[in-house]
Amino acid sequence: MFLQHFSGNFRRLTLGTMAIIALAIAPTFAQSPLKVYPVSTVSASSGNKVADFTWLEDGKPVSLSEVGKNKVIFLNFWATWCAPCRKEIPDILELMTEFPDTEFIVIGVSVDRDADVTNTVSKFVRAKKVTYPVIISNDKLLEAYGGISNIPSTFIINKDGSVSEKILGGKSKEEFKTAVKKAMISKTVNK
Repeated sequence: MFLQHFSGNFRRLTLGTMAIIALAIAPTFAQSPLKVYPVSTVSASSGNKVADFTWLEDGKPVSLSEVGKNKVIFLNFWATWCAPCRKEIPDILELMTEFPDTEFIVIGVSVDRDADVTNTVSKFVRAKKVTYPVIISNDKLLEAYGGISNIPSTFIINKDGSVSEKILGGKSKEEFKTAVKKAMISKTVNK
């Protein structure tokens, strides 16, 4: 090793500097864990509540009702090939910073249907730096939410699990923010 020829203090200083540089640039090369999950089960809606669904996260079932308990849920149906869907992703990511995560959650639902859908969606999510969970839908999930004939389609869900607003088509961050604020002031809460 070339550092053998240097004194102990210089060697320690050089190694320490190299370690600091490595730690500083490591986040640049590290991949954040992808949050792309196929839907596992779908429960029918009951009363005015939206349909619940689950996915497996690290081998454990997670449900919309669980992650969204006492929160306003921004449930966005989209596809990788949809231009308005791609356009609104930066606004959705910015919107996430506007509300505390103790009161607000974003869940994306991909309606993509190609042969290697998990890989397609994962690559897209990584490229777009999507930080919210993305669920890969199935026909049962789409039917449970009214068939989803338009994308993007976004459901703003109150803290009690009912739909505050259904938004069809791409919208701006400000339009989304207005809809979320409206749901935030709702007095109903999950028990």
